[in-house]
Amino acid sequence: MSEIRKNRLTGDWVIIAPERAKRGGNLGRPPAPELVPEHRPDCPFCAGNEVGEDERFRLADASGQWRLRSVVNKFSVLSETGEPSSLGDRATNEIRINGVGRHEVIVETPRHDLTMARMSSEQMLTILEAYRNRFGEFYADPRVRHVIVFKNHGADAGASQQHPHSQIVGLPTVPGQVRDRLHRAQRFLGQNGRCLACVLMDEEIQSGPRVVAENADFVAFIPHAALSPYHLWIFPKAHRACFSEHPAETFPALAEILRTVLAKMDALLHNPAFNLVIRSLGPRESGAPHFHWYISVIARINKAAGFELGTGMFVNPSSPEACAQALREAVIDSE
Repeated sequence: MSEIRKNRLTGDWVIIAPERAKRGGNLGRPPAPELVPEHRPDCPFCAGNEVGEDERFRLADASGQWRLRSVVNKFSVLSETGEPSSLGDRATNEIRINGVGRHEVIVETPRHDLTMARMSSEQMLTILEAYRNRFGEFYADPRVRHVIVFKNHGADAGASQQHPHSQIVGLPTVPGQVRDRLHRAQRFLGQNGRCLACVLMDEEIQSGPRVVAENADFVAFIPHAALSPYHLWIFPKAHRACFSEHPAETFPALAEILRTVLAKMDALLHNPAFNLVIRSLGPRESGAPHFHWYISVIARINKAAGFELGTGMFVNPSSPEACAQALREAVIDSE
């Protein structure tokens, strides 16, 4: 029988319906990395093709060859020029502001074929260091009120380029979804005296069946009311509200656990499309007692359809406990 579960962190209701998995599906996935060339002359992100780009950040090796670059997105959703002034029309009650902000693409590697799931922990750490640098830089812009770091891997996850890359966007306003979750977390803190995420994380660690990986500083688990199959969260065990303000000495542990869960997902699901999102407040709010930053990884092997759009409820055709067990048991190659 199906279950209807509530995601306490997000407020979403989810129908856990494993019987739905029998329907099958034909969602595509990215091509196997073995079939992808190491370099493409027509790829704008491959080494040697850096023409006409506005580069903002670079990490290089001993020979001077770049290992990672961040460039302004040529098709930015926002403009770096101007101020986020109000464009509201009192006559029509329309609420608008100028689309001003920042948008960069983080090119994770010179290699066209090296997926994040198959990188070493050292390479993963390089990416996290770039995230941290750009995150802090974006928040230093007084026009930016919220920053999101995300990765789309595969066309079903929204990627328009095959070359391994992430994106970072600095918005002039705080999105409604973020505001709703902040209000939920603030209410819980006021009523219970504890951070909601800390409570959920402690419960997952103590109960165990949905934990996928754990080390001294971080834990990865599938939430009780996961929105989709293999929807996974990575939480720092120490409470902090801001990703970029987390102690630098813990980032190797973050790189290790992120590599582990992505490699397990890759091995079990054969290079699935996925989205990765860092949910965090800014440096000025790093001490907020109600919010706990985390990373969300969503394998795109299930699509929302009319029911989800019409109700706001998700249907997950899998058991979170079974998915967590499958990931725990997945065998990955060592570095």
